[in-house]
Amino acid sequence: MIEGGAIRDLAKDLRDASDSAILRVTGMIDRLPERGASDRLLDGLRPRLCALRPPRPLNFSRALFMPLDAVIVPPNQWHVSDGTIPRSLIAPVAALVESQYPELPSLQAMLAAGKLPQAAFWRQAAEILSASPMPDSWRAAEFQTSTGIAPQALTPLLAAIRVVFAHVGLFRANGRSATLGAPAWHESAWRAPAVQSLRPLLLAAARSGPTTWSVVLTLLFEQSTEPAALVETVTAVTAETRLAAPLGDGLRRVIGAVIDKLDQAAPQPSPGSVLSDAALDAQSLRAARLAGFSALRGEMVGFARSLTARRQEMASECAAQLADGLNSAPTACAASGEAASCMPGTPEERQGAAERLESRLKALRRLDLAARPLGEAQTHETLLAQAAAFYCGNDGPAWLERGDRLRLCEILVGAEAALRLAGMS
Repeated sequence: MIEGGAIRDLAKDLRDASDSAILRVTGMIDRLPERGASDRLLDGLRPRLCALRPPRPLNFSRALFMPLDAVIVPPNQWHVSDGTIPRSLIAPVAALVESQYPELPSLQAMLAAGKLPQAAFWRQAAEILSASPMPDSWRAAEFQTSTGIAPQALTPLLAAIRVVFAHVGLFRANGRSATLGAPAWHESAWRAPAVQSLRPLLLAAARSGPTTWSVVLTLLFEQSTEPAALVETVTAVTAETRLAAPLGDGLRRVIGAVIDKLDQAAPQPSPGSVLSDAALDAQSLRAARLAGFSALRGEMVGFARSLTARRQEMASECAAQLADGLNSAPTACAASGEAASCMPGTPEERQGAAERLESRLKALRRLDLAARPLGEAQTHETLLAQAAAFYCGNDGPAWLERGDRLRLCEILVGAEAALRLAGMS
């Protein structure tokens, strides 16, 4: 097993590695029977892995903590009051739950088939954690050294995990847009619950203590593209308690921390390439969330005002990414595998290229829709109109069928404008 300085050196080298190299290393680590210190190689790559979305084996611990994924951080980035869960706690908690889970063989078969459990799985996990005394080994100095978690922090962390697991039925599997096909901004298996259904979760979090309150709010705001509506609901629930003032302070701390982290999630292309479809969706989520936080009003309006410069920067950044993506899409999507050809030969190659191009243009259109509220709307309109005219005109890719051209134009500018460009209206 690789240890110490070698891990740090490899992690440093991987920061600038190509997407394909990162995917190979991730697959290798996932195949290890015991990941150990090798897992630290991935700590600095988490933002890129979120954008690349490589297939990962669905083991017990990954399935168990999937609802909490948005608040899990490396141990050296965790603090007891920041509304996150240290990654080092996953293995011991998962081992404890797995050792007492009543239907383990059938669950393991389900996970091996790549199927997600039902909400009852997490409710049972919450019951197991509630009924199980904390193992003595968790209070030992060795446990604190290996996890970075002091014994006094364990109880509130476990309480936060239990509350989320017990209410996991509120979190909806991510739906797909009927128009643009892909998930609503990202491929995460979990979304923030519908705002109107939050009351039971928020009341349970408020009663559990400040750590649970911070974890639950961080989880919700990290995934929400409608923070203004979420603030309104949270504020209404806190008014029902006797702790409105400290809960309100906790809310403001969480919003400030989440806003500060928006810039950390910026997807970057690997050297010599443009953003992938997955990275474009990550950027779309980032833009949508920034637009959402910019809509905060009332007591939170100060946060919205503080985002003026970021709005302008991201608007320009997204417009540039939209232009780059639209310009590179025909060439990038025509290539088959490692080939650099811009002219697919066989019917199968042409169909595959058309499908890749449609997927790319949908991802770019999602970026357009998410980023427009930030600014540069007229730039977006011009870019999309130019791209649509290209696909419907004589200069468009010769390998595209007429029906494919019309479909691509529809994605970019809508059905009515596409028909006009095609001379059919």
